Amino acid sequence: MTIFLQNLINGTISGSYYAVLGVGLTVTWGVLKMINVAHGDFYMLGAYFFYTLSKMLGMPVLISLLIAVAGVFLCGMVIERVVLAPSLGRGKFGDTPFILTLAIGIMLENIAQLVWGETNVGVPYFSDAIYEIGGITMAAQRLIVAAVAIVTLIVVMYVIKKTKFGWAISATAQDIFAANLMGICTKRIYMITFGIAVALCAVAGCLLAPIYGINPWMGGSIQLKSFVVCIVGGLGSIGGSIIAGILLGIIESFSTQFLGSGWQNVIAYALVIVMFWVKPTGLFGKKE
Repeated sequence: MTIFLQNLINGTISGSYYAVLGVGLTVTWGVLKMINVAHGDFYMLGAYFFYTLSKMLGMPVLISLLIAVAGVFLCGMVIERVVLAPSLGRGKFGDTPFILTLAIGIMLENIAQLVWGETNVGVPYFSDAIYEIGGITMAAQRLIVAAVAIVTLIVVMYVIKKTKFGWAISATAQDIFAANLMGICTKRIYMITFGIAVALCAVAGCLLAPIYGINPWMGGSIQLKSFVVCIVGGLGSIGGSIIAGILLGIIESFSTQFLGSGWQNVIAYALVIVMFWVKPTGLFGKKE
């Protein structure tokens, strides 16, 4: 029973940041109708910003995290305006966004190599404490990750469901023509939404940097996991991405315990295949 609870808790903690990453990707799809292939590279960029501020410049952890996330948010908005907006066919998915974001990802990886180098770097844990309750061990660092991820998800859900800006996002996602008729500046919605999506990546990058380290290619596996979460949860469904993220974390935790870490990714991608067979639209996705 202790092993079961330990894996359940570990999986839920991992799933919390999978959910944050998945929500960012699904918001991009829901509003801009495109898949951001550079999603994982913004995760990497956030981690490097955090490393520069907290370790190289010696700024407090919380301040470094906030500035790093804000920096990626601004970068995302600039990239959306300068690179994506002039080229994308709004409301219609095609090859253009894939090619553009692929190029953006390659560009960010190369910039990271030029600025920070190719070797792995890291930042200290926010806390080295380890707690044990009833035979269940929990590291304070992972608890902090889970807590910040949960708060982030609550804030995102509140903004989208309870604020005028969130209603404007929902209206733009549902019908851009009607949103324009209602006086919503959809160009600004696109820009800010893309900024928010990549900022969510930065949150995860900052939180996980002490655990996994930082290098220019760290976004690759995160990109794939984000895809898994979006597909299983249903493209465009924020709630579905949250549930799918938690589910993926739990499945990975149990698969690592009983099958070994080598099976972790195999199980995750097998889940996608099963979902395509059983319910191609995902758990909460709708046919378009």
